[in-house]
Amino acid sequence: MIFKKSYSFLVVPHHGEHGRSAHLSSRALNAVFVALSAGLLVSGVLAARHYRYHFRLVNDYEPTFRENERLTVERQGYDRTVDSLGRVIGALNAQVTKERSIYASSMNGMAFQVENVRKALTKVKIQAGFKGTNVVDEGEPAGGPAESVMLGKFDLSRPIEPGAYEAKLRPEIKENLAELDQVDRFLSTKESLVAATPELAPLFGRMTSNFGIRRWRRSGHSENHQGLDIAVPRGTPVHAPGEGVVTHAGRKGDYGNMVELDHGTGYTTRFGHLSQIDVEVGDRVIKGQIIGLVGSTGRSTGPHLHYEVRLNGSPVNPIDYLGKVD
Repeated sequence: MIFKKSYSFLVVPHHGEHGRSAHLSSRALNAVFVALSAGLLVSGVLAARHYRYHFRLVNDYEPTFRENERLTVERQGYDRTVDSLGRVIGALNAQVTKERSIYASSMNGMAFQVENVRKALTKVKIQAGFKGTNVVDEGEPAGGPAESVMLGKFDLSRPIEPGAYEAKLRPEIKENLAELDQVDRFLSTKESLVAATPELAPLFGRMTSNFGIRRWRRSGHSENHQGLDIAVPRGTPVHAPGEGVVTHAGRKGDYGNMVELDHGTGYTTRFGHLSQIDVEVGDRVIKGQIIGLVGSTGRSTGPHLHYEVRLNGSPVNPIDYLGKVD
């Protein structure tokens, strides 16, 4: 025991009054000492644990704090880039609005002149015995949906009016603003379009019709072909060019039996004239998976695959997205 004797404490006031004394036994003093010691010990242990927890917390989250600071700086750079793009698009839109009427009237004559030159050149090449890049013999496997021949944004079957051109221009301005918003989202999330791009050829065969304006040799009829026609034997497997979700699996007009895949971030692909469909709407397919078999259904002159690639709803040349079959 620390205290072996009893002690008395005397309290004396300053004003001459009688003092008071307090007597503490050794047992009481030892109890107070033990209590104070235990309190100090517990306080020390708790303080040490708190310090260790704080030290470990700082070490664990320090990389996160640094990464947040880096991302904040990077985001500020992205915001400046987006602001700059917004100012550029605003200036371009103002310039287009100012020159719209002049450009529309000149475009009207230019579009028909270019189309007349194209028709004359195609006629001369056919008469001379040259097969153009997109002249289809009636006996060759080809087909798919057809629409009016367009030059840029203009339907060549009708005159181009400035009012109609203005009506076409306004949606393009909105589309630019929508694309700017898409760029902002892309920079914020650092997503990449590469993973969603269809990059494999659905099959390999003899190409009978290219992307773009094509002419049928016998009838002389021209139409805008939105995909590739690849002639292969009936029943040849068709492979998915990339991962995606099936949004259509069944009959669709001139396509016949058609499968449509949505690959995300704007990319879709279509596969027409199938003899057999091996997927259903809502299925998620992987790259290289067989989705159907080649046939000649719909508007078709023989077994072939009509293959389309679309970006944000607009057809693009599938030849730029052909790789290999997994």
